[in-house]
Amino acid sequence: MEFVKIDDARLDENYSFFFTYNKGDYVKSRNDGLKGEITDGVYVGEFPAHVAAADEAYRKGRTLYEVKTGESQVFIVADNEIERA
Repeated sequence: MEFVKIDDARLDENYSFFFTYNKGDYVKSRNDGLKGEITDGVYVGEFPAHVAAADEAYRKGRTLYEVKTGESQVFIVADNEIERA
């Protein structure tokens, strides 16, 4: 199992599909509409061998984001639980 942070220097266009969102993006929860700003992120899983950036069929892991909703409220959410605000 590997992990890579959202601001890791190893990321390039071949692995950009790990992160749908960037630091500073505003997102909202798909369940309750709670809005916030992405402050960090990490991909946890296996790194695929050479695959096309748009092909998520080979993705064997999960991207988690830290979302700040208030002065002291921070939530950790999976990429499939949020959408752009």
